[in-house]
Amino acid sequence: HLRWNAPAGPAVTGYVIEVGSAPGLTDITRLEVGNITQFSAPAPAGTYYVRVRALNARGPGLPSNEGVLR
Repeated sequence: HLRWNAPAGPAVTGYVIEVGSAPGLTDITRLEVGNITQFSAPAPAGTYYVRVRALNARGPGLPSNEGVLR
């Protein structure tokens, strides 16, 4: 289960969750999830590196700090 805080600044229109098999990668998925601040989905056992980006009219923002899910 992932949760994040909405950033301050321009109006957020949605979020992108990026998941990789190693730090800095997005080789597993890049998923636009709409304007929510929590998400869960089943996943096979393993280690996942996860980042969230806010979206607004200008496009995606900078990524969050990367978290590791096991």
